[in-house]
Amino acid sequence: MSIQQADPVVLAPGDEIAPGYTVVSLLSRGSALDVYEVWSEERLCSCVAKTIRPDRVDVRRVRCRLLQEGWLLKELAHPHLPRAFETIEGATPVVILETDVGLTLEEVIDERLRRLPVADLCHLGRQLASAISYLHDSGYLHLDVRPGNVMAHAGRATLIDLSIARPPGLVRRGTGTREYLAPEQARGEVVTTASDVWGLGATLFEAATGVAPFAPLDESEDDAFDDGAFLQLHRSAPRLGSLRTRLPRAFTDLLSACLAPEPVDRPSVRHVHDRLGDVLSALDA
Repeated sequence: MSIQQADPVVLAPGDEIAPGYTVVSLLSRGSALDVYEVWSEERLCSCVAKTIRPDRVDVRRVRCRLLQEGWLLKELAHPHLPRAFETIEGATPVVILETDVGLTLEEVIDERLRRLPVADLCHLGRQLASAISYLHDSGYLHLDVRPGNVMAHAGRATLIDLSIARPPGLVRRGTGTREYLAPEQARGEVVTTASDVWGLGATLFEAATGVAPFAPLDESEDDAFDDGAFLQLHRSAPRLGSLRTRLPRAFTDLLSACLAPEPVDRPSVRHVHDRLGDVLSALDA
């Protein structure tokens, strides 16, 4: 019988996570990183601090990813990406980010009794597309575009978590989050800008329907998913109209194109941005 190890303890309120930054509360714990709300003595305000879990501090890949995210977010500047204020290196690096106010899109989807209106979906998609396009122009792919990595507040979307962002090229099999991976990510092949178009399409699909396009649909898919299967390698996304009626045809066609199995068949990020604008214009007509 195997004995499960308990998770390492988290920092308590009042603990110093880095010089000048004291913990307010733990915001989230992932498989490799802890995210805290912290108080900045220099800025006299709350910030977000990302650091490595105590049990993962010796994992070089985790350390490199966190340092890269801090560097990227310090160098990049876009209204729909978070800002990094500084990166404190040392035995356990800490990246200090601006505070993300509000819920993740994943939480918004889970908590809403009714699905987001089409106009809101289009504004959301255009904001995310603008951030993704800026990343691409800077030479990087996000590779983990999904509702859990989008902060949504007062009509403004922020694409967060650049921990696995990298230039186009070959990736390890399954790089990213399983339900939202483009097929080429799932297989461990060459990723391109089209891989993020897939993630954007999957995110908008879930925002429109409340269902991730490649979450298990029945007991057999539950079993396959539990065994590590990538469902996007075995079937297409459900038809949007079967999950939500009265969506504009131009919108559903665009999302279907984003989720085309072959990267060459997906539209560009700019095309997605512009076509969502066309859908908005038609709604106002």
